[in-house]
Amino acid sequence: ELSAAGTPASQVVTYRAISTVAGGMLALLAYAIWPTWEQRTTGAPLADMTDACRAYFHAVVEHFSRSGKDLEVQIDSKRREFRRIRSEAAASVDRASAEPGIRPDKISALQSMMASSLALFASILGLEVGLQEGNVHTTPDVFQKFADDVEFTLYFVAASLRGSVSAVNMVPKVRDDHTRMLESRNAFAPKDQFVLIETDRLTTALNTYREQTMRYLNG
Repeated sequence: ELSAAGTPASQVVTYRAISTVAGGMLALLAYAIWPTWEQRTTGAPLADMTDACRAYFHAVVEHFSRSGKDLEVQIDSKRREFRRIRSEAAASVDRASAEPGIRPDKISALQSMMASSLALFASILGLEVGLQEGNVHTTPDVFQKFADDVEFTLYFVAASLRGSVSAVNMVPKVRDDHTRMLESRNAFAPKDQFVLIETDRLTTALNTYREQTMRYLNG
């Protein structure tokens, strides 16, 4: 518009360059005064991801005692929801890792948490796939205790990520639960032995995820 009004093209370029630089400086000044550091808010999407993992696990465990199209739809919905929320958490971790001032050990903890969350998801998916191949008819009490403690652990980890100081001291010992499952393996039918394998993987991934979360929060 300026060039059409008779202003020389060189001046138009100069005006635009000055405006661009001025706008950039104002943006930097505003960010310096009111910084919106991603690393200050990453705990929230990580907590949401943990809750989504708990909801997916709960739906899969429910399939151990009952079946039906509605439950299959629910499991599929919870699985998709976890994947979506995990993608959002991963994006938040990427943004936080790129910010100035964040320590390398914090970045390492965040990236390790994302890797462990994927391993945790894979073990729950393994349980789901095993159930699709044939309903499990043996659900001994030791398995239900294990499942309850997995959910409690995920709940307390999410609470810790949201700022609860006491939650870390309330985490149950899931590995002890799994040991009791192994000691009661005769309560599982031969075709249900995959449960012991997948829950072993789940226990390792969950404990690792919890430890990495504590390292991130206490670092």
